[in-house]
Amino acid sequence: MTTNPYASLFRKYPHMCKFLGTIPSDELQYAKVPFWKNIQIPLSKHSWELKIIAIWNTKGRVCFNAHNKDWLKELAKEIPEAKWEI
Repeated sequence: MTTNPYASLFRKYPHMCKFLGTIPSDELQYAKVPFWKNIQIPLSKHSWELKIIAIWNTKGRVCFNAHNKDWLKELAKEIPEAKWEI
């Protein structure tokens, strides 16, 4: 069982949360490989995946959907490495 606070919220308040998708561990990349004195430091591969969860109240969800009904499809285009639950 995970101790991630967002996963805990998801389990505790399912009416306020929506699981949107997952970025598999093999699709995660480091933004920039750090180095010191021109020696690159090898970083370990990710051993976990990243869950995408939205947490909102009813008013926020209604307002968001009224502003842009295709927001989730547009978000999916911006993060193509994720496996979306659309």
